[in-house]
Amino acid sequence: MMPDVPTTVRAARAIQADRSVAALDRRLNGDHLPRRPSWECRTCERDWPCDPARVRLAEAYGRDRVGLSMYVGGLLFAATAELPATPPAELYERFVAWTR
Repeated sequence: MMPDVPTTVRAARAIQADRSVAALDRRLNGDHLPRRPSWECRTCERDWPCDPARVRLAEAYGRDRVGLSMYVGGLLFAATAELPATPPAELYERFVAWTR
C-alpha cells in the first residue's frame, strides 16, 4: 500500500494498471506475455518485459514514446504490487527506463 497517497489516486492507478495488463495480449499478439505474479516471460522465461516484448511494444507505439512510457508505467504499477520484495528502482529500470 502506498502511504500518503489519497485513496482516489490509488484507485485510479489500479484501474489504469488493470487496463494496461488487459491490453497486453492484443499488443503482443499473444507471444512473450508475462507470467504473473512472477513477471517472467512465458515464452523465453526471462524477466519481463524481455527483449522481444520490448520490440513489439515499441512497434505497437511507433513514434509515440510518451504513450509507450505511460503504458509501461501502468504495467510497472501492477508489477510493483505483485513483486513487493523487488526494489522499486530495479523495477523502474526493467519496465520504463528502456523507453527513453
